[in-house]
Amino acid sequence: MTVPLNRARRTGPRELSVAVTPRYRLMWWVNRTVLRTLFEVRVSGVHHWPSPPFQLVANHHNGFDPLLVLSVVPLEPRITWFGPKEADFSHGFKNRVMAFFGGVIPYNPDRTTLTSAVRAVRRVFEADGVLGIFAEGRVGFREAELLSFEEGAAAFAASSSVPVVPCAIVGSTELWFRRRIDVRFGAPLQTDAVRGREARADLDARMRAAVAALLPDHEPTLPRRRPIGFLTDVLNGKDDIERRRTDARK
Repeated sequence: MTVPLNRARRTGPRELSVAVTPRYRLMWWVNRTVLRTLFEVRVSGVHHWPSPPFQLVANHHNGFDPLLVLSVVPLEPRITWFGPKEADFSHGFKNRVMAFFGGVIPYNPDRTTLTSAVRAVRRVFEADGVLGIFAEGRVGFREAELLSFEEGAAAFAASSSVPVVPCAIVGSTELWFRRRIDVRFGAPLQTDAVRGREARADLDARMRAAVAALLPDHEPTLPRRRPIGFLTDVLNGKDDIERRRTDARK
């Protein structure tokens, strides 16, 4: 039976992308080399990772964030990313690169129901994969603060009873050559007893607190000299660029 294209776009991913294929191995190596050349990327807490399947829940400052995470984590297990809020990966440099290498569950809030999204995510977990999700749902511009979490992160983990590993990316709001960026992982949160709306709300609060605990205590002071500072917006969308500029003028 052939699945209609519009349905495939709603429920994604087009490719399960859990196996470490030669294409993914090449992408992982190139990404690791390029990102560690551009930035001083440091990692802590990888030893907290449980055996897959599990879910990574991270904060979000920049379009570079998933690539920064991939630059410091092992080749296996492979991460499948949920989102961003785009249904068409045939337009835009970043989208085309992500579509070429696979490993993305596209999501559009106008076309995708939470039920269909949970179904797509469950396929990843059933294949012993890792789901990565930026729970805030959009880019934030404060290194020491979090936006509210959207409901998907708690629903996905609870529906499959997989552990949640909190992740904080610190330093990617403003990028320049050799900028120090820390990728931090915390201890996993168990979800096998999460049932019902109140339990999911509690899980959401625990996830948010766990990510917040990995953030700095205050906003960092930025240096005046920021070589190749245009890197900040290379992978950001137009809406995010305008939001960041508006926020900076406040």
